[in-house]
Amino acid sequence: MYIDAGRNADLQEGMKLSVVEAPPDGVIAEGIQYRGYPHVAELVVSSVSDSSAVCDVVQTIGELKVGQAAFLTPESVQVRHESELVADQDKYPILVTFSYGDPLDEEVRETKEAQVTRLSPLQRLQGRIGFNYGGTQESGGFTSRQMGLVLDADMHNIGGTYWNFIGSWRGNYGRSSTSLPGAGTQSLTLTDLVNRTYRIGFTYQSPYSPVTVGVGRLFIPWAPSLSTIDGGYFGRKITRKVTFGFFGGSTPDPSSWSYNPNQHVAGTLVNVEYGSFDHLRMYSTVGVALTSIQWKVARQFAFFENTWSWKQYVSFYNSLQADAARTSPLVNGGSNPTEVSQSFSTLHFQPIKLFGFGVNHNYFKTLPTFDPRLLGTGLLDQFLFQGFSGDVRIALPMHIGLFASLGESKTTTDKRNSLNQAYGLSLGRLWKTGMLMDLHYSKFNSAFGSGKYQSFSLSKSFTDSFRVQVYGGHQIFNTVLSNNTNSNFVNGVVDFNVGPRYFLQGNFGWYSGPSLSYTQWSSVFGYRLGGFRK
Repeated sequence: MYIDAGRNADLQEGMKLSVVEAPPDGVIAEGIQYRGYPHVAELVVSSVSDSSAVCDVVQTIGELKVGQAAFLTPESVQVRHESELVADQDKYPILVTFSYGDPLDEEVRETKEAQVTRLSPLQRLQGRIGFNYGGTQESGGFTSRQMGLVLDADMHNIGGTYWNFIGSWRGNYGRSSTSLPGAGTQSLTLTDLVNRTYRIGFTYQSPYSPVTVGVGRLFIPWAPSLSTIDGGYFGRKITRKVTFGFFGGSTPDPSSWSYNPNQHVAGTLVNVEYGSFDHLRMYSTVGVALTSIQWKVARQFAFFENTWSWKQYVSFYNSLQADAARTSPLVNGGSNPTEVSQSFSTLHFQPIKLFGFGVNHNYFKTLPTFDPRLLGTGLLDQFLFQGFSGDVRIALPMHIGLFASLGESKTTTDKRNSLNQAYGLSLGRLWKTGMLMDLHYSKFNSAFGSGKYQSFSLSKSFTDSFRVQVYGGHQIFNTVLSNNTNSNFVNGVVDFNVGPRYFLQGNFGWYSGPSLSYTQWSSVFGYRLGGFRK
């Protein structure tokens, strides 16, 4: 990319710059690096002319745009200062010689040799940590109390390194689940289930190292179609374009197709990456993995993920899993041959920024084990359609977005074709109130059940310190996976900053169904770190 500064600003090849968002008033002045504007990217000067320079982008956090400001890193400021001192030496009218060398030249040479050639990224730490106290009251009079911890982290380049800590986590010290009369098991609330879908963890990825590491509750970056894991992954580039990695952990996400709270997964993979987002790009992964339930092997499978894209106009994605043949250890348990167990393919076109359309195909051989109470939240939409479907997305003026998807499916267990349909509407500014609204409707008929749901979401930031969100829905789900077939829910969140360092949060949830009805509330008080304090 180009910048409007060159030799006239004493820039040299190899100097490092940091890019920040432009000030609201558009005035670029001295000391802009100390004003706290959002950090966007880091650059290295590769070519310099009199009044401009070409830079390589080393790291990006946001979108690079015309009008943003760039300033030299402290290391490059020192380099420029030393160069100016060397230039001043050439102006001496008297030539001084030394029998054993010029001390000034040696000092400059030693300084240059000691300089670290690697960039030290700018640290950006933001986060919130709070303590939660709440309660649940079920139909029938049963009540419980919970205490817990809330953590939101957006910490990049910790300590000037390439370690990051990003994500959200909600946990309880006491069990928030409650015993249902006559059930003999414990059931989590909808809020508890949604909390388990959040991700948080430490990740390491440096432009100067072939190693990539992740530890926490996260997805595998080379194979995002696999379940979120509580564990870790490790990858190493064996060539510039090929990465070898392995991973392992438990599977805590209840929105996963093959969810089981007692399940573990481990595997290894190879990834090949070619091209760039500005032109043709290919990103392909192949691997093998196995799952175990209570430490007994359940599945052995191979997985494949492929992404091809050309700029922003065309993209193709496919994920596929194929299970190895296996025989049940139970008497007369039967056996399964080697076969494809699930696959998803999508081909999308976006000729202009405001309009896009695509064709999709979804196939599943086995029944899902996700928690059906998450249906109305939209977290299970990727599993509801089977067979072929088409979708259209339109971005209209006034921050209005439209989405529609239609498809006729026939699974291996269906006796007839079925029509699946889904629609969505988003309003970025609802009648000049500044309120955001999302509406969703879906009707489906799949191998594991049929049903429909409607949901809504309303949110508004009254000030930078006060935000309110309400979402709810109604769902009908006829399936052998659950007897909670007809349910309604409403959840609300109020978030308020108390001064520059603290925050308060209130949560309320109401759920009504044939086998489970409850109200749940919680309050959070906590401390704000870094940028959240502004």
